[in-house]
Amino acid sequence: MMECAGRPRNNLRRAAPMSSSNANPSFGLVLVRIAVGALLLHEARELWVRGIGPWIVEDTAFRVSLAPEWYRDFADAVVFRAPALWSYAIPIGSACAGVAFFLGAAVRPAALGVVFLMLNVILAGPASRREYAALTACAALACFVSHAGSRIGLDTHLPRWLSWSRAKGSGARKSPGSKGA
Repeated sequence: MMECAGRPRNNLRRAAPMSSSNANPSFGLVLVRIAVGALLLHEARELWVRGIGPWIVEDTAFRVSLAPEWYRDFADAVVFRAPALWSYAIPIGSACAGVAFFLGAAVRPAALGVVFLMLNVILAGPASRREYAALTACAALACFVSHAGSRIGLDTHLPRWLSWSRAKGSGARKSPGSKGA
């Protein structure tokens, strides 16, 4: 390390602190958002090609019986009462979330839907899909936390109530002491 004005100087650059009012996610996270959108669209297409029907939900009964009690109660009270409905909700939800992620539109609400969907795959889906579901859920959560639709996405053009975003142009109010751009 070199010394500068009596203080040790580190040759590494320090990142500028991100302010929550004007921070945009990195382009890398935008790429992750677009990739997750493409994966979800592919997943929805594969489900449609394989065929949709109540057996998709009914075939998870054994895996649900091995899940935690709170999930078994949820599946019995909600999912297994209307298996045909849920068997169509899975590919439709995947397709809608995929489009939202790919276009950067309503990313935060879509991310919560993806996390919910992937939690169900982790708890009741085939063992071979658990790692994929966990990685997809983590990427969706990262997009949710970082407002990933606010850079190179349509969230900047949507009303804040729809995108749950404080991105510039989304109708966000500025604090009294903030400077306009």
